[in-house]
Amino acid sequence: MNIHAIRHDTLTGCYAYDESTLIIKLETGKDVTSVRVYTGDPFDGWVDGVWKGDMHEMVCTAEKKHTLVWHASVAPKYKRLQYYFEIASGDERTYLFEDGIHTDGNGKAGTIVQYFKHAWLNPADVCIVPKWAEDVVWYQIFPDRFCRACGSASKSSLKILPWGEEKNARFYNFYGGNIRGITDKLGYIKELGIGGLYLTPIMRSDTNHRYNTHDYTLVDPELGSESDLKELISKAHDMGIKIMLDAVFNHCGTEFFAWRDVVENGKKSRYYDWFFINDEQFDKSNNSTKDGRYYSFAFAAYMPKLNTNNKEVMNYLIDICKGWIALGVDGLRFDVGNEISHAFLKKLRLELKAIKPDVYLLGEIWHRSLPWLLGDEYDSVMNYQFLESVNGFMIDKRETARDLMYALNESYSIYYKQINSVLFNMLDNHDVDRAVTRCKSADGLLQELTVLMTMPGSPCIYYGTETALCGEVAESRNRRCMDWHGIESGKYDEIMSEFKSIVALRKLLIQFKDCNIEWNVGENRLVNYAWKNAQGKRMEIYLNASDSSVDISIDNPIAYSRLLDGNALLPGGIAVLCG
Repeated sequence: MNIHAIRHDTLTGCYAYDESTLIIKLETGKDVTSVRVYTGDPFDGWVDGVWKGDMHEMVCTAEKKHTLVWHASVAPKYKRLQYYFEIASGDERTYLFEDGIHTDGNGKAGTIVQYFKHAWLNPADVCIVPKWAEDVVWYQIFPDRFCRACGSASKSSLKILPWGEEKNARFYNFYGGNIRGITDKLGYIKELGIGGLYLTPIMRSDTNHRYNTHDYTLVDPELGSESDLKELISKAHDMGIKIMLDAVFNHCGTEFFAWRDVVENGKKSRYYDWFFINDEQFDKSNNSTKDGRYYSFAFAAYMPKLNTNNKEVMNYLIDICKGWIALGVDGLRFDVGNEISHAFLKKLRLELKAIKPDVYLLGEIWHRSLPWLLGDEYDSVMNYQFLESVNGFMIDKRETARDLMYALNESYSIYYKQINSVLFNMLDNHDVDRAVTRCKSADGLLQELTVLMTMPGSPCIYYGTETALCGEVAESRNRRCMDWHGIESGKYDEIMSEFKSIVALRKLLIQFKDCNIEWNVGENRLVNYAWKNAQGKRMEIYLNASDSSVDISIDNPIAYSRLLDGNALLPGGIAVLCG
């Protein structure tokens, strides 16, 4: 038996799913054929010194590249749990305790047996996520490029470029998209099957991206007013659409009142400790902070880093969030979420959840994020592991369907089960090349979209994806204006019809929430996976990412298909069966 592949840790390997259930997880090598976990109250047998746990067969729920993942759910009667594992590879048996691997189930002779323990299933320690986020399909909007309300450009103090003109599209150029433009298109957005809007920053700034906030209390006048924001929220809610704002709290802009005071008064400023300043001569014309005079986002001098360890900063920003929630905002996405202090996030969560228990707190983190997802900080993170798994498969034709399975199983094995259900999955956004640009075809884009809609999580669509809007991140080409003229003239009717049908699949997935995915893949590029619930209902997905036709088994009604000829799934084809 490959004992070196056996892994269990009590942080992610035994955790509370709800107030009565613990989930136990173990990883083993692929030679393992079965796993049993023995569980019970640690005080059973306290007097006579004999402890015997109840046996539970663990279920293999995922295959990764080198390991298998096993799960069991246990409901401890007295909230405490003690446990150990019996691992089998054919006829060979080994036993895993807290102090290591043993040859029998009695532990090491002559010592106190080191069982694993979950001390107490405390309701306050349960990682609780907003249930509504499981069923929402998000739509990310970059406000300056989405829609300009009629007549608003003439009222702007900025030089507004003609809508869609790309010759001069650069970092600081404006097209005049605004909040009223978004409100005007709510009907269009609802028709796409969208249930939530994520808006990149809308607070006062001097850039089109607005990630250098000048005033957290004021909607940027170029985008509209607080009244416009209230109207958007109200009308969106009337249509069943949630609203999430971008909270840029890692850094601010150089016109932020506290930074201006520091520039003017130096160390005498009461706000000096709101920032990380290392050199009193910090106010220089150099646009980079690589000289270390103060910390900023990505060395950009115009975005000085806020000290979110400072209690005044904490309270100021938390009050900003409370104000947004008072307006009816349903979620907050925290920019550069891995650089904000854990102390601030813990305090913020407690205070915001006390006001709005189901507010959705999303962190922008590009790497594995377990320290932020233990139930006392974020509810979710932007799942870049998912993005790279799907994009990587579509781009690299050498990858097989098995490689895709390994990558997705890896991304879903990092966090708690309840976190997986609300992970913010996406194919692209304003910080990366657009999905269709990366995969280079509408076929690939629609296949990626199918995976997005039929996997656990809270999926997000970047505006314009429904028209296969393309663009690279270089020079912000991935932030092009929406082509409303093309949409209204019917130019994109075909792909938008496919888009809507695929998004509609999300409603079918709801009945399989608590199921385990079943993969049927090999060393080719035919992707096949399925969901099956306790009632025998089955949802099966086929994607042909190869260069030749493949015959598939059609045993259930077709919920959606594309490029399917009888039983032959053509290259680029999709078939979703449900029944």
